[in-house]
Amino acid sequence: MMEKINKMKKSSRYMMITGIIFLILSIPTFLDYDMFPKYNSAIGPHQLGSWVSFFFSFFGFILLIVAFGQEDM
Repeated sequence: MMEKINKMKKSSRYMMITGIIFLILSIPTFLDYDMFPKYNSAIGPHQLGSWVSFFFSFFGFILLIVAFGQEDM
């Protein structure tokens, strides 16, 4: 039983680290939209950059919430 709990705690620590990395990666994509290609000049350069930053921040927060929920056990 303790072995399973230790595995879950180790897994939750990895999820916390991964969530923090996703959040750190989302910062440059929020700040610099020109690092990604443009689909259409009328739409603007922010289209792809905003979705990438949304993806990184969303999954970063979800991983952190799940990891902290597992640590509470």
